[in-house]
Amino acid sequence: MLYRKGSILFNGLHDQSKVWKQVLSTMGAQSAQLTDWFRQQNFGQVLYVGTSNYYNMAISAAQITHLVTGLNSIAITPSELMFGRRPPYDARIRTLVVALSAPVVAQEVGWGLEKLKQIDPRAQTMSLEVEEASLEAELTSQKVVFPELKESTKIPVLGASGILLACTFLVGLISGKKVLIDELNRLPDIVENRIKDWQVKAQQLVINKPGNIAFLASGPFEGVAREAAYLMARIAGIPSTSNYFLEFRHGYYGFANNQSLLVGMLSNTFRAAEARVMGELAVTRAQRAIIAEDSAPELETCCDDLLALKSGSSEIARVLLMLPVVQFMTFYMAMSRGINPDNPKHLEHPRFTLKDKPGTK
Repeated sequence: MLYRKGSILFNGLHDQSKVWKQVLSTMGAQSAQLTDWFRQQNFGQVLYVGTSNYYNMAISAAQITHLVTGLNSIAITPSELMFGRRPPYDARIRTLVVALSAPVVAQEVGWGLEKLKQIDPRAQTMSLEVEEASLEAELTSQKVVFPELKESTKIPVLGASGILLACTFLVGLISGKKVLIDELNRLPDIVENRIKDWQVKAQQLVINKPGNIAFLASGPFEGVAREAAYLMARIAGIPSTSNYFLEFRHGYYGFANNQSLLVGMLSNTFRAAEARVMGELAVTRAQRAIIAEDSAPELETCCDDLLALKSGSSEIARVLLMLPVVQFMTFYMAMSRGINPDNPKHLEHPRFTLKDKPGTK
């Protein structure tokens, strides 16, 4: 089906497997150099710096890093770095700073890195950049640029998913786990084979045009849930939030009614508890949808709709596979509301930009 509106985003989502292959190729070409650098530095903790929806990807990346490598790992925004007076971690431990940057946010990320250099000169920084993000050379020791992630839409959809893929590849290099890198190299083929099935089911999840949406997740899926809420609010213009599964029980469900859509992203670790939460949310009368690896009978009794990825991948790799699903949900939600996903009218207002570095005057 061809779309006059949203054709750029629609075609981009179907080309996501090709983009991921290019990202993996770019990371693979520099893997030997980066691995040697990691061994020389012997990092004990990792800090991911990102803003806008790149911060959402930083949250998932930090969780994945901690689970796979065992290293302390956190995500933070450049604004919090600029506001801080001391490093947001134990400065006695060798620290790797991974900056997630793109042209539209490069200035803010650069300011954050400048402040971090002042409060922790020993920290070593590398950047993962969409296109040439124009971070000053003295701010980074290593740089990986992904020209294939350049986009024509106002909201970086493919750029964000590509950066998370690069971060996960980076985790494989830091941990020395070739099995993770091999699995990541298989992901583009999985997406290519399953994307049409996910597209159809994603359209069905939003066919009732809900008035508000909440995405529920745990662990490394948190960043994906935040990204889903971000895309729904920015592109489709619909009120959308994200929450932890178990925290959602403590009053956050108060807004849910028969006009709401609750989307749960099931993990392996918390699967039983997450399924139980989704089942008990039936009292809210909201539409409940689950995105999971399989379509087990016990899951079907806990929700109204179930999207089974059927990817055969691990829990870590499945974090990435959730992204195409929520992206298609956003696309169809916007189309159903008469909004052009390529150029949402509600984002035409000029973006407020900072001419001077905060705190300098």
